[in-house]
Amino acid sequence: MDETGFREFLREGKRAPKGLSEATIRSHIRMVKEFEALLQKKSPKKVFNKARERDLSKFIKHLAKDDRNTFGNVIALLRYARFSGNRHLEVALLEVLQGGNILQKFADNIERKYGKRRRDEILGDFKPPPIGTSPKKMPSITTEFLCRLESGLDHKEMRLILLDSPDAGPPEYYADERKMLKASKDVDEYLRKRRKKFVDELKGHMENGTLFYNQPIDQDVLDFVKGNPEIAGGVRRGSRIYCTKVPYMAIEYLKEKDKKLKRYYGCHCPLARESILSGKKMSRNLCTCSAGYEKAPFEAAFGEPVKIEVLKSILWGDIVCRFALEIPEGYRQA
Repeated sequence: MDETGFREFLREGKRAPKGLSEATIRSHIRMVKEFEALLQKKSPKKVFNKARERDLSKFIKHLAKDDRNTFGNVIALLRYARFSGNRHLEVALLEVLQGGNILQKFADNIERKYGKRRRDEILGDFKPPPIGTSPKKMPSITTEFLCRLESGLDHKEMRLILLDSPDAGPPEYYADERKMLKASKDVDEYLRKRRKKFVDELKGHMENGTLFYNQPIDQDVLDFVKGNPEIAGGVRRGSRIYCTKVPYMAIEYLKEKDKKLKRYYGCHCPLARESILSGKKMSRNLCTCSAGYEKAPFEAAFGEPVKIEVLKSILWGDIVCRFALEIPEGYRQA
């Protein structure tokens, strides 16, 4: 591995957090070296930037033998994949990380809100799946989790747990949303700024050849988003803001004619996406988690809770996920 170049990449802090500790950097380097060592057992000349998804699967199984298939270890590989320019492995690692600990975070959320005893009463012997679990297994595991959640909590309690979306991040992550709203004369101007910021972000990924989360961006995707203001950042109608999620794999989504495959390419949920192909029925309550993710930046902007409703969902049979958010009274326009 290129240890010197990787250290410089991490110090730059462009595609990894700035200020990583020396201990973290060293652990990253050890993990990459271990991965390359496993690669070279069968192919002595094979290096990290030539690795593919099947190599990653073997390595995660290798780590799992000692319970080392942790979020931190997989993050180390993701950061080196970005440094080395291994796009195939970067996408595969993002897929692994996306759903890797969501159910564990929900379980922790139950304990935080209701205590360990109540958590154990609700979930019983349910164990969240380890990082690296096959996406094809996730719908069944998620269904088991939701059944226990729906049986152990009333609807309001369950909704509060699911709305606290693990992937949404803390309020400080959305500090720019608050600044944009404060610098705007009204909600409409704020939404225009949101749309411009999102379009500019996608354009930057397209021009730089970098990924937007897990997906590349081309001109067709950029034009699609620019032509759909609900996707680009939200549109106000009366006292509500309407938002539609950008497809998870937008390039494939736009090209696909088959409805089932189009829905599969559009769905963001790592807990249930495979159910679209298998035909397994999922609880409609699951999409409350997606609503929680969608409302997080608006709550940061308004500085108070925001009510949200799921209007359409790919998991319900629609070809888009669409939401309506209630604008707090203090921000409503005449």
